[in-house]
Formats: sequence, structure tokens, C-alpha cells
Amino acid sequence: MIFTSSKCPLPALVAWCRVLKHSLGAGLDPLRIFRRQAKSGPMALRGVAKDLVARIEEGDSLEDAFAPHRDRFPPLFVEMVAVGEKSGRLEDTFRELGEYYETTLRVQRDFRSQMAYPAIQFVAATFIIAGLIFILGMLNSKMDPLGVGLTGTAGAVTFLVIAYIPVFALLFLLKFSADSVGLRAKLEGFFLWVPTWGPALLDFALHRFCVALRMTTEAALRTDKVLHYSFRATANSAFWRGEDRAVEAAKKGQELHECLRASGAPFPGEFVETVLVAEEAGEVSEVMERLAVSYREEAARKLKAAAQMTGWAVYALVAILIIIAIFRIVTVAYIGPLNQATQGM
Repeated sequence: MIFTSSKCPLPALVAWCRVLKHSLGAGLDPLRIFRRQAKSGPMALRGVAKDLVARIEEGDSLEDAFAPHRDRFPPLFVEMVAVGEKSGRLEDTFRELGEYYETTLRVQRDFRSQMAYPAIQFVAATFIIAGLIFILGMLNSKMDPLGVGLTGTAGAVTFLVIAYIPVFALLFLLKFSADSVGLRAKLEGFFLWVPTWGPALLDFALHRFCVALRMTTEAALRTDKVLHYSFRATANSAFWRGEDRAVEAAKKGQELHECLRASGAPFPGEFVETVLVAEEAGEVSEVMERLAVSYREEAARKLKAAAQMTGWAVYALVAILIIIAIFRIVTVAYIGPLNQATQGM
């Protein structure tokens, strides 16, 4: 959610959804649209568009044409294109997808802006401490600012390595997960249990589920198909694990809300109750549309709060490092000699 896949940059995907929506609304067929996108569309997607043209000309459906490129797109995109094609509502599909990815792009930008200052502060603090260790070594001082045996040039380098290995490892993991649908889904499932981050990721998963459920319901698909597409669209392993149980319950003739309970997925109780009421009123599509908007707004708000909390955690870490360094310097350079002098007297 936070990092954009290098395989399909989010700005290019937003632009694609916007063009496809307007072109389909103007009455152009997908083959003609993708021919144009292969020549003048976003650079990152021109190769995909060219391959789609070739496959459509051979008689493939859009779902089949996208199949070889499934790993290049977010799960919601691929699943919703299939649903939109089956229901004959591709224009609405790309409109909904465009709005969703625009929100995602805005959330990413807000998150990065929130994290920029804490990151700068962390870099400045680590290099200041490393510089202090290095300078004390140049002065042939045996003072250990952090009290962990790091002195001189080697100590400064070791400190920087220790400080930045976890950072680069985390960035690598997140960037790699952005290019792997399965790994990203596992990470989002794992982080559901992390304070501040979990509620935001849960709301994003529920938003995607609501979008998919609304569109598949409007397409008049069977309940088991509705659940299959909706669970896959969450892009969250905590929900994916419940897909088979939900589909099996649907095949036994159970109602939608009963299938959600049977899945064991982390659906909030009020969400399942809302689905129950919507089923009784025969307004599942309308209710899901309203819930999708609500969850999208709540997810963006909670993610902003999570970024702020993470920023404060970075501030706290930097403050602790600086306090430890100052305390050690005062202890070694002032209090230690003073105690020795007092004992000598």
C-alpha cells in the first residue's frame, strides 16, 4: 500500500484507468484503445498494451489477455477487469479503479511527506554521533560516547553500519514486496496485528472487499464467484486464508453474511451485521458502495495517524541516542575525573 511497484508505477496506472474510462465512455472498443496506448500511453505500460492488442486480436478475452501480466498489476485491478468484462460495465470498472488508485497515490504521498522530517533527523543524528566517535578517535581519546566499545574510525563505521542495516533491510523488504503480490499480501496480513498500522490496513482491505463485492453483485454472479473475486481483491493474506471456507459455505447455499462468518477472516462484527441487514433489504450493492467510501476515508485518516506515530517513534529513538551520548561524555569527561580528584584528596 505504501510503496509503488516498479513493475506498474501507480501514477501510470492512474493515468491508464482515466484514459480507459473516458475512451470506453466515448464508445471506443478495447482493441482500439490499447493500440493507442501501445504508442502513446504511459511508457511503463506500453509493452503490456502491445501484448494485450496481440492477444485480443487472437480472440482472447480481456481477462485471458491480462493473465500473463497478472503479477505486474495489483490484485484488485486484474480481478475487477474480469468482473467488468463479464458484467459489460468496463467503463464503471475503470472509473472505480481510477478513484481507488488516486486515493492510494494521495495516501502514499502524504505518508512520505509525514516521514521526510523524521528520516532527515535520524540521518543527521546518526552522522553527528558517528562524527563524534571519529573525532574523539582522531584526538587519541579513549572516550566511548555510547558505552558499547565503539571508538575511533572503526567505531564510527561500525556504528553507521549497525544503525543503517535494519533501515536498508526494511526498505528492501518493502520494495521487494511491492513487486510481489503474494509477499505484499502476507505483509499486510501480518501488520494487521501491529498497533496504529493494523487498523489502517484492515480498513484498506475492507474497502477493496466492498468495491469488489458491489461490482460482482451488480454483475449478478453466483455467490461463490462473488466471494472468490471479493476475497482476492483484498490483497491481504489474513482474508485470503478464509476464501476457501467462504466459497464452500456459499456452495452449500448459505447466505452471504453466513459465508463471511464461516470464513474466519478478520471481518469486524459490525461489518457482518451490516451485510446481513443489506441482504434482508435487498440493497447489498448500494450499502457496499457507501461502505467503500467510508472505509476509504477512514483508512486514509488512520494511515496518516500511523505515519505520525512512526515519526514520533523515530524522534524518540534519536533522542535516546543523543541522551546516551551526552550522558556518557559528561560521565567520562567530567564526573569521572571529578570523582577521581575527590578520592585523591
